[in-house]
Amino acid sequence: MTPMPPQPRDFRDDATTCQRPILIFGAPRSGTSLLSRLLNAHPNISIPFESHLFNQWQSRSALYGDLSSSDAQLRLIEDIIRFGVVHDWNPLPRPREVLAHVEGNSFGAIARAFLSNAAAAQGKPRWGEKTPHHTLLHRDVLEAWSDAMVICIERDPRDVALSWKRARFGGDHVLPFAKAWVRYSQACSEVKENFSSDRVFELKYETLVRRPEETLCTLMTFLGEAYDPSQLHFHEASSPWKTDSRNREKLRTPISPLSVGRWEQGLHAREVRLIEAIAGSIMQQKGYALSTLGDGASSGAMAFARWIVAPAKRISGAARNARGFVYLGRDIAWRLRAVGGRKVLRA
Repeated sequence: MTPMPPQPRDFRDDATTCQRPILIFGAPRSGTSLLSRLLNAHPNISIPFESHLFNQWQSRSALYGDLSSSDAQLRLIEDIIRFGVVHDWNPLPRPREVLAHVEGNSFGAIARAFLSNAAAAQGKPRWGEKTPHHTLLHRDVLEAWSDAMVICIERDPRDVALSWKRARFGGDHVLPFAKAWVRYSQACSEVKENFSSDRVFELKYETLVRRPEETLCTLMTFLGEAYDPSQLHFHEASSPWKTDSRNREKLRTPISPLSVGRWEQGLHAREVRLIEAIAGSIMQQKGYALSTLGDGASSGAMAFARWIVAPAKRISGAARNARGFVYLGRDIAWRLRAVGGRKVLRA
Protein backbone atom coordinates (compact mmCIF):
# COMPACT_ATOMS: atom_id res chain seq x y z
CA MET A 1 0.00 0.00 0.00
CA THR A 2 1.43 3.36 -1.04
CA PRO A 3 1.97 5.63 1.99
CA MET A 4 0.03 8.85 2.08
CA PRO A 5 2.14 11.93 1.35
CA PRO A 6 2.95 14.19 4.29
CA GLN A 7 0.30 16.82 4.84
CA PRO A 8 1.14 20.50 4.36
CA ARG A 9 2.02 22.30 7.56
CA ASP A 10 1.47 25.86 8.58
CA PHE A 11 4.67 27.15 10.18
CA ARG A 12 3.24 30.40 11.49
CA ASP A 13 2.91 29.00 15.01
CA ASP A 14 6.22 27.12 14.95
CA ALA A 15 9.57 28.34 16.23
CA THR A 16 10.95 31.35 14.44
CA THR A 17 11.96 30.79 10.85
CA CYS A 18 15.64 31.46 11.48
CA GLN A 19 15.84 28.44 13.81
CA ARG A 20 14.74 25.89 11.19
CA PRO A 21 17.19 23.59 9.42
CA ILE A 22 17.80 24.16 5.71
CA LEU A 23 17.81 21.29 3.22
CA ILE A 24 19.16 21.64 -0.31
CA PHE A 25 17.49 19.27 -2.78
CA GLY A 26 18.44 18.84 -6.41
CA ALA A 27 20.23 16.60 -8.88
CA PRO A 28 24.01 16.25 -8.77
CA ARG A 29 25.72 18.93 -10.90
CA SER A 30 22.70 21.23 -10.59
CA GLY A 31 24.41 23.82 -8.41
CA THR A 32 23.84 22.17 -5.04
CA SER A 33 27.51 22.58 -4.09
CA LEU A 34 27.55 26.22 -5.14
CA LEU A 35 24.38 26.94 -3.20
CA SER A 36 25.68 25.19 -0.09
CA ARG A 37 28.87 27.30 -0.18
CA LEU A 38 26.87 30.51 -0.62
CA LEU A 39 24.78 29.65 2.43
CA ASN A 40 27.69 28.33 4.49
CA ALA A 41 29.42 31.70 3.98
CA HIS A 42 26.60 33.34 5.96
CA PRO A 43 27.62 34.06 9.58
CA ASN A 44 24.58 32.21 10.96
CA ILE A 45 24.47 29.10 8.75
CA SER A 46 26.60 25.95 8.70
CA ILE A 47 26.40 23.49 5.81
CA PRO A 48 29.15 20.84 5.90
CA PHE A 49 30.25 18.42 3.20
CA GLU A 50 27.67 15.89 2.01
CA SER A 51 26.61 13.47 4.73
CA HIS A 52 24.79 10.63 2.91
CA LEU A 53 23.27 9.83 6.27
CA PHE A 54 19.87 8.67 5.09
CA ASN A 55 20.86 6.79 1.93
CA GLN A 56 23.76 4.99 3.65
CA TRP A 57 22.82 4.64 7.30
CA GLN A 58 19.08 4.78 7.90
CA SER A 59 18.49 1.16 6.81
CA ARG A 60 21.59 0.01 8.71
CA SER A 61 20.57 1.67 11.97
CA ALA A 62 18.27 -1.22 12.92
CA LEU A 63 21.35 -3.41 13.30
CA TYR A 64 22.48 -1.35 16.28
CA GLY A 65 19.57 -2.28 18.48
CA ASP A 66 17.33 -0.03 20.54
CA LEU A 67 18.35 3.55 19.79
CA SER A 68 16.91 4.71 23.09
CA SER A 69 20.14 3.32 24.53
CA SER A 70 23.02 5.79 24.56
CA ASP A 71 25.41 2.87 24.03
CA ALA A 72 23.64 1.90 20.80
CA GLN A 73 23.59 5.52 19.71
CA LEU A 74 27.31 5.85 20.33
CA ARG A 75 28.15 2.68 18.39
CA LEU A 76 26.16 3.92 15.41
CA ILE A 77 27.76 7.36 15.61
CA GLU A 78 31.24 5.82 15.78
CA ASP A 79 30.60 3.69 12.70
CA ILE A 80 29.15 6.59 10.72
CA ILE A 81 32.30 8.58 11.43
CA ARG A 82 34.63 5.68 10.72
CA PHE A 83 33.00 4.21 7.62
CA GLY A 84 30.73 6.90 6.19
CA VAL A 85 31.19 9.97 4.02
CA VAL A 86 31.18 11.95 7.27
CA HIS A 87 34.76 10.68 7.62
CA ASP A 88 35.69 13.36 5.05
CA TRP A 89 34.32 16.25 7.10
CA ASN A 90 36.75 18.85 8.36
CA PRO A 91 36.92 19.01 11.30
CA LEU A 92 36.22 15.32 11.80
CA PRO A 93 33.35 14.91 14.30
CA ARG A 94 34.13 13.43 17.68
CA PRO A 95 31.69 10.67 18.64
CA ARG A 96 30.87 11.83 22.16
CA GLU A 97 30.42 15.42 21.03
CA VAL A 98 27.89 14.24 18.45
CA LEU A 99 26.21 12.07 21.10
CA ALA A 100 25.79 15.14 23.30
CA HIS A 101 23.63 16.71 20.57
CA VAL A 102 21.25 13.75 20.24
CA GLU A 103 17.71 14.67 21.29
CA GLY A 104 15.48 11.65 20.81
CA ASN A 105 15.57 7.92 20.15
CA SER A 106 15.29 7.79 16.36
CA PHE A 107 17.77 7.60 13.52
CA GLY A 108 16.63 11.07 12.50
CA ALA A 109 17.66 12.41 15.90
CA ILE A 110 21.13 10.92 15.49
CA ALA A 111 21.47 12.25 11.95
CA ARG A 112 20.37 15.66 13.17
CA ALA A 113 23.00 15.57 15.91
CA PHE A 114 25.77 15.37 13.29
CA LEU A 115 24.58 18.60 11.68
CA SER A 116 23.96 20.35 15.01
CA ASN A 117 27.45 19.42 16.14
CA ALA A 118 28.96 20.70 12.89
CA ALA A 119 27.19 24.03 13.35
CA ALA A 120 28.41 24.26 16.94
CA ALA A 121 31.97 23.59 15.76
CA GLN A 122 31.67 26.63 13.48
CA GLY A 123 30.07 28.72 16.20
CA LYS A 124 26.88 29.08 14.17
CA PRO A 125 23.30 28.77 15.42
CA ARG A 126 21.71 27.18 12.35
CA TRP A 127 22.52 24.14 10.25
CA GLY A 128 21.79 22.97 6.75
CA GLU A 129 22.40 19.79 4.77
CA LYS A 130 23.28 19.07 1.15
CA THR A 131 23.32 15.50 -0.10
CA PRO A 132 21.72 15.27 -3.56
CA HIS A 133 20.73 11.63 -3.00
CA HIS A 134 18.54 12.74 -0.09
CA THR A 135 16.29 14.41 -2.66
CA LEU A 136 15.10 10.96 -3.72
CA LEU A 137 14.46 10.08 -0.05
CA HIS A 138 12.63 13.31 0.70
CA ARG A 139 9.73 11.54 2.45
CA ASP A 140 12.04 9.95 5.02
CA VAL A 141 14.18 13.05 5.44
CA LEU A 142 11.27 15.43 5.89
CA GLU A 143 9.48 13.06 8.24
CA ALA A 144 12.61 12.90 10.40
CA TRP A 145 13.29 16.64 10.21
CA SER A 146 9.74 17.93 10.18
CA ASP A 147 10.75 21.51 10.95
CA ALA A 148 13.14 21.83 8.00
CA MET A 149 12.86 24.31 5.16
CA VAL A 150 13.71 23.13 1.65
CA ILE A 151 15.45 24.75 -1.30
CA CYS A 152 14.93 22.87 -4.56
CA ILE A 153 17.50 23.92 -7.14
CA GLU A 154 17.16 22.83 -10.77
CA ARG A 155 19.30 23.25 -13.87
CA ASP A 156 19.00 22.60 -17.59
CA PRO A 157 19.53 18.82 -17.90
CA ARG A 158 21.77 19.30 -20.94
CA ASP A 159 24.21 21.35 -18.87
CA VAL A 160 23.79 18.86 -16.02
CA ALA A 161 24.71 16.00 -18.35
CA LEU A 162 27.75 17.84 -19.67
CA SER A 163 28.97 18.61 -16.15
CA TRP A 164 28.26 15.05 -15.01
CA LYS A 165 30.27 13.64 -17.93
CA ARG A 166 33.28 15.65 -16.84
CA ALA A 167 33.00 14.75 -13.16
CA ARG A 168 35.23 12.07 -11.64
CA PHE A 169 32.22 9.95 -10.63
CA GLY A 170 30.08 10.33 -13.71
CA GLY A 171 30.87 8.09 -16.63
CA ASP A 172 30.83 9.30 -20.20
CA HIS A 173 27.33 8.70 -21.54
CA VAL A 174 24.38 11.06 -21.15
CA LEU A 175 21.67 8.39 -20.94
CA PRO A 176 21.90 7.65 -17.18
CA PHE A 177 22.31 11.37 -16.46
CA ALA A 178 19.12 12.26 -18.32
CA LYS A 179 17.18 9.53 -16.53
CA ALA A 180 18.56 10.61 -13.18
CA TRP A 181 17.66 14.25 -13.87
CA VAL A 182 14.06 13.19 -14.49
CA ARG A 183 13.92 11.33 -11.16
CA TYR A 184 15.38 14.25 -9.23
CA SER A 185 13.14 16.78 -10.97
CA GLN A 186 10.06 14.69 -10.21
CA ALA A 187 11.15 14.40 -6.58
CA CYS A 188 11.44 18.18 -6.32
CA SER A 189 7.97 18.52 -7.82
CA GLU A 190 6.61 16.09 -5.21
CA VAL A 191 8.13 18.17 -2.42
CA LYS A 192 6.51 21.31 -3.82
CA GLU A 193 3.13 19.58 -4.15
CA ASN A 194 3.13 18.09 -0.65
CA PHE A 195 4.36 21.02 1.41
CA SER A 196 3.28 24.60 1.87
CA SER A 197 4.93 27.51 0.11
CA ASP A 198 6.43 28.85 3.35
CA ARG A 199 8.51 25.69 3.53
CA VAL A 200 9.74 25.17 -0.04
CA PHE A 201 11.74 27.60 -2.19
CA GLU A 202 12.22 26.83 -5.89
CA LEU A 203 15.40 28.10 -7.50
CA LYS A 204 16.85 27.92 -10.98
CA TYR A 205 20.61 27.56 -11.26
CA GLU A 206 20.56 29.88 -14.25
CA THR A 207 18.86 32.64 -12.27
CA LEU A 208 21.30 32.24 -9.38
CA VAL A 209 24.44 32.64 -11.49
CA ARG A 210 23.05 35.43 -13.65
CA ARG A 211 21.64 37.52 -10.79
CA PRO A 212 23.39 36.22 -7.67
CA GLU A 213 22.91 39.13 -5.28
CA GLU A 214 19.27 39.69 -6.16
CA THR A 215 18.54 35.96 -5.96
CA LEU A 216 20.35 35.55 -2.65
CA CYS A 217 18.52 38.50 -1.13
CA THR A 218 15.19 36.88 -2.02
CA LEU A 219 16.31 33.49 -0.75
CA MET A 220 17.65 34.83 2.54
CA THR A 221 14.39 36.67 3.17
CA PHE A 222 12.56 33.37 2.67
CA LEU A 223 14.92 31.73 5.17
CA GLY A 224 14.36 34.49 7.71
CA GLU A 225 17.93 35.73 7.51
CA ALA A 226 19.49 38.99 6.36
CA TYR A 227 21.58 38.79 3.21
CA ASP A 228 25.28 39.21 4.00
CA PRO A 229 27.67 40.50 1.28
CA SER A 230 30.29 38.00 2.45
CA GLN A 231 28.20 35.24 0.92
CA LEU A 232 29.36 36.20 -2.57
CA HIS A 233 32.96 35.83 -1.37
CA PHE A 234 32.49 32.15 -0.52
CA HIS A 235 35.33 31.26 -2.89
CA GLU A 236 37.85 33.00 -0.63
CA ALA A 237 37.32 30.50 2.18
CA SER A 238 40.39 28.37 2.82
CA SER A 239 38.64 25.38 4.37
CA PRO A 240 39.15 22.21 2.30
CA TRP A 241 36.10 20.62 0.74
CA LYS A 242 36.41 17.12 -0.66
CA THR A 243 34.78 17.07 -4.07
CA ASP A 244 36.04 16.28 -7.54
CA SER A 245 38.87 18.49 -8.79
CA ARG A 246 36.77 20.21 -11.44
CA ASN A 247 34.07 21.13 -8.93
CA ARG A 248 36.67 22.21 -6.38
CA GLU A 249 38.28 24.60 -8.84
CA LYS A 250 34.92 26.16 -9.66
CA LEU A 251 34.21 26.67 -5.97
CA ARG A 252 37.47 28.63 -5.71
CA THR A 253 36.32 31.21 -8.26
CA PRO A 254 33.63 33.91 -8.07
CA ILE A 255 30.12 33.00 -9.17
CA SER A 256 29.77 33.26 -12.95
CA PRO A 257 27.09 32.68 -15.62
CA LEU A 258 29.62 31.25 -18.08
CA SER A 259 28.49 27.68 -17.36
CA VAL A 260 24.98 28.38 -18.64
CA GLY A 261 24.37 26.92 -22.08
CA ARG A 262 27.71 25.17 -22.42
CA TRP A 263 25.91 22.12 -23.71
CA GLU A 264 25.53 23.88 -27.07
CA GLN A 265 29.27 23.47 -27.68
CA GLY A 266 30.03 20.57 -25.34
CA LEU A 267 27.45 17.98 -26.39
CA HIS A 268 27.05 16.23 -29.72
CA ALA A 269 23.70 16.67 -31.45
CA ARG A 270 22.86 12.99 -30.90
CA GLU A 271 23.47 13.44 -27.16
CA VAL A 272 21.15 16.43 -27.06
CA ARG A 273 18.45 14.50 -28.93
CA LEU A 274 18.81 11.60 -26.49
CA ILE A 275 18.48 13.86 -23.44
CA GLU A 276 15.46 15.62 -24.89
CA ALA A 277 13.81 12.32 -25.82
CA ILE A 278 14.04 11.24 -22.19
CA ALA A 279 13.49 14.52 -20.36
CA GLY A 280 11.82 16.76 -22.93
CA SER A 281 8.32 16.91 -21.46
CA ILE A 282 9.59 17.77 -17.98
CA MET A 283 12.09 20.24 -19.43
CA GLN A 284 9.23 22.15 -21.01
CA GLN A 285 7.24 22.06 -17.77
CA LYS A 286 10.25 23.54 -16.00
CA GLY A 287 10.72 26.28 -18.61
CA TYR A 288 13.65 24.83 -20.57
CA ALA A 289 13.15 25.19 -24.32
CA LEU A 290 13.96 22.23 -26.53
CA SER A 291 16.64 22.54 -29.17
CA THR A 292 16.16 22.60 -32.92
CA LEU A 293 18.59 19.76 -33.58
CA GLY A 294 16.17 17.55 -35.49
CA ASP A 295 13.85 14.74 -34.47
CA GLY A 296 14.21 12.98 -31.16
CA ALA A 297 16.27 9.85 -30.73
CA SER A 298 14.84 6.75 -32.39
CA SER A 299 13.87 3.68 -30.39
CA GLY A 300 16.82 1.83 -31.93
CA ALA A 301 19.24 4.55 -30.89
CA MET A 302 17.76 4.55 -27.39
CA ALA A 303 18.14 0.77 -27.07
CA PHE A 304 21.72 0.82 -28.36
CA ALA A 305 22.63 3.58 -25.92
CA ARG A 306 20.96 1.83 -23.01
CA TRP A 307 22.32 -1.67 -23.47
CA ILE A 308 25.66 -1.21 -25.21
CA VAL A 309 27.20 2.24 -25.06
CA ALA A 310 26.15 3.52 -21.61
CA PRO A 311 27.39 0.45 -19.63
CA ALA A 312 30.76 0.58 -21.37
CA LYS A 313 31.08 4.30 -20.69
CA ARG A 314 30.21 3.80 -17.02
CA ILE A 315 33.07 1.35 -16.66
CA SER A 316 35.54 3.86 -18.08
CA GLY A 317 34.11 6.54 -15.81
CA ALA A 318 34.43 4.34 -12.74
CA ALA A 319 38.07 3.69 -13.55
CA ARG A 320 38.95 7.35 -13.00
CA ASN A 321 36.91 7.72 -9.80
CA ALA A 322 39.60 7.27 -7.15
CA ARG A 323 37.42 8.75 -4.41
CA GLY A 324 34.68 6.29 -5.29
CA PHE A 325 37.08 3.42 -4.62
CA VAL A 326 37.82 4.92 -1.20
CA TYR A 327 34.10 4.97 -0.39
CA LEU A 328 33.73 1.44 -1.71
CA GLY A 329 36.58 0.29 0.53
CA ARG A 330 34.93 1.79 3.59
CA ASP A 331 31.60 0.22 2.67
CA ILE A 332 33.19 -3.20 2.29
CA ALA A 333 34.96 -2.76 5.64
CA TRP A 334 31.66 -2.00 7.35
CA ARG A 335 29.96 -4.97 5.71
CA LEU A 336 32.75 -7.31 6.77
CA ARG A 337 32.39 -6.02 10.30
CA ALA A 338 28.66 -6.65 10.12
CA VAL A 339 29.00 -10.22 8.79
CA GLY A 340 28.56 -11.58 12.30
CA GLY A 341 25.07 -10.15 12.35
CA ARG A 342 23.40 -7.96 14.92
CA LYS A 343 25.44 -9.32 17.81
CA VAL A 344 28.58 -7.71 16.37
CA LEU A 345 27.01 -4.26 16.23
CA ARG A 346 25.05 -4.50 19.46
CA ALA A 347 27.79 -5.92 21.66
